[in-house]
Amino acid sequence: MRAYPVWDILCEDTYDSLVESLLAVRSLTMDDLDASPANLHPPELLKDLDRSVERLAEAIRGGEKIVVFGDYDADGVTSTALLLDFLKCAGASCDYLLPDRHADGYGMKPAGVGRAMDMGSSLLVTVDNGIAASDAIEFARSQGIDVIVADHHRQLGALPPAHSIINPNRLDCPYPFKGLAGVGVTFKLVQALSRLFLSGQERTRYLNDLLDLVALGTVADMVPVLGENRVFIRRGIEVLERTRRPGLRQLKAISGCAGKPITTEAMGFRLGPRINVAGRLASPDLALKLLRTGEEGEAAVLAEELNALNSQRQQLQREALKDARTLVTPDDLEQDRILILLGETWHLGIVGLLAGKLADTYSRPVAVCTEARGDGTYSGSARSIPAYDISAGISSCAEHLTVFGGHRQAAGFTMQAESYEAFCVALRDHANAHISDPDLQPRLQIDLMLRPDDICRKTLEALSPLEPFGSGHQAPVFGARNCEVVSCSRIGRQGGHLKMELKVGGKSRSALWWNQGEEAAQVRPGQQIAAAFELQVDSYAGNEAVQMVLRDIRDQA
Repeated sequence: MRAYPVWDILCEDTYDSLVESLLAVRSLTMDDLDASPANLHPPELLKDLDRSVERLAEAIRGGEKIVVFGDYDADGVTSTALLLDFLKCAGASCDYLLPDRHADGYGMKPAGVGRAMDMGSSLLVTVDNGIAASDAIEFARSQGIDVIVADHHRQLGALPPAHSIINPNRLDCPYPFKGLAGVGVTFKLVQALSRLFLSGQERTRYLNDLLDLVALGTVADMVPVLGENRVFIRRGIEVLERTRRPGLRQLKAISGCAGKPITTEAMGFRLGPRINVAGRLASPDLALKLLRTGEEGEAAVLAEELNALNSQRQQLQREALKDARTLVTPDDLEQDRILILLGETWHLGIVGLLAGKLADTYSRPVAVCTEARGDGTYSGSARSIPAYDISAGISSCAEHLTVFGGHRQAAGFTMQAESYEAFCVALRDHANAHISDPDLQPRLQIDLMLRPDDICRKTLEALSPLEPFGSGHQAPVFGARNCEVVSCSRIGRQGGHLKMELKVGGKSRSALWWNQGEEAAQVRPGQQIAAAFELQVDSYAGNEAVQMVLRDIRDQA
């Protein structure tokens, strides 16, 4: 039977208040989870924001051509859509550039500046990138083009020579909340800039209507669902449910979200991937057009195209994952604490997803490389485990890389093919030195052991004030002992999922374990198990019953 070797049960004791006990084990209070607008920090606390606003206002009023340079993922695309929306509202002369993942790679390069020059730009604004674009910004400056950087990625070296740099994670920025996504930083810029062009209720309504984009980009980028991000997501969900954007209405319909309450899960697993897939397999322009179109018919066509691309992405991912697993040997797992895999035919657009799946499977950091461009360079993505800062690991290999950057849990990089072996040695050495054997043990964190009577709709209602859940504040995982298996069957496409009926505390409970259909052979009626699970409403049958969504099971000790 599949099981995490270690269950970290944070609260084994009986509880008087489920919510109070849950908050206590997470070292949180209700004040920490307050999502009221009063908890937003003034945008002016961001270093260089005033300079950026002044330069943008000058360009708008002077009719200068402003080019927004975004990124190809959901955070970058929503950031670009948001800033363009405001610039159009303010009457600016503006255009945009989004890099091609395959031809351009991540971030702004000198060639991108050249394309902006061809558009007649005198002011470039990078969103969700730019903190590491020193060469491109130096080139822009030499050509008399000002660059404003609006980014959220970590500063890993000297600041680029930009006109101004708005980034809560630049080392000298006093902004108190460091967890903003790129779209959150962009919203802060627009929030301040809008004071010069809008006023009163018009400004309030306009900014509020942007929060569907802010929420979508924030959730998709997996930044912590804490602090200001809670405000953006909670309010953004309300806006997204009645969005004025035809593209988001059509995207909700094609992904099965129409007519249902929008949740962070829907944004993270249904809407976000269909925005991301444009940059993975085609052009991010498709997703940007979807977000910006005012025509319902065009929106329907674009949503259908993105949905088809997402299906293609899922198939490519399944095939690559099957191939990748054949490359992992017992010796690899025994000798090294990081996996580095090269698949020369793997699609560049899925290597990050592949690294994430493999990191979950093998409980260790994984770096996945491909030569998909066919130009003698390897591009890769890495995903990590909580105990290891993969961005620091990748940075330690800088001498072997041409481009790199990322976060603690995810990073990207590019190198010349001849540097691959030296890169592997350097990254393995760093990982082996910074990861201990206990760090590699798969661990499941269980918030508390739930009373059988609390496996009910009332518990979900009690938990609703703690929402939204997501990265850094996950939906609660509960535990229950003395669960008797009543029945067990495989369901879904090719029997991929496991459906169970469990008797807990004398009552029959429905349980579902996603992607674990093969476990059916290991479970038998009458068996006594302990279960780790989340609680969700099962709306599939239309009766809105509560079901246990299993995270793990083990034989009852």
